[in-house]
Amino acid sequence: MQTISNQKSDLSKTDTSAPESHADQLLQLESWLPYRLFRISARVADVLNAYYGPKFGFSRSAWRTMAIIANRPGASAKEICQAGGLDQFSVSRAVKQLVELGFARRQAGRSDRRYAAIELSESGWSAFTEISDVAKRLDADLTGAVSEKELAALDSILTRLDNASAGILARGWRGAMDAPVDPADATAKRDGR
Repeated sequence: MQTISNQKSDLSKTDTSAPESHADQLLQLESWLPYRLFRISARVADVLNAYYGPKFGFSRSAWRTMAIIANRPGASAKEICQAGGLDQFSVSRAVKQLVELGFARRQAGRSDRRYAAIELSESGWSAFTEISDVAKRLDADLTGAVSEKELAALDSILTRLDNASAGILARGWRGAMDAPVDPADATAKRDGR
């Protein structure tokens, strides 16, 4: 027993802070681009959710599913998963919620009963239109923080980042480990040198 107790006290004395020589190599979450993009997205999503959640009674996944269906009427659950970055379980629950609340209809395919085309109902279109108005106002508030020129540059940058993230997803984390990144090379590439 005493050995375990001594080990515990020795562990509590261990310095868990990063060595100063490695501090510059550690991931700084606040400056990590995916986290910065996530924070912006999450804040706006929280505000929008505070509107549609209480008013219409559905979840974020249901809202994202609704928005995808509105832009792709007759989409299947698999297509919704791909378009929305949602897993099959989340889409299944979201579709079920939208159908139960009367915002969507599910129609089985004629040739394959497992395939279901999902469409918004009349009340679904009404809710989508109302939520879209709020979403557009939030978007205008957000994009109003930058100039037209900056917004055009941002659009181009986001398109390139979207494509790069698709490549990262295709390669997976092992692919990221195969090609070591030299921070100096990344900075030079970013700065156009």
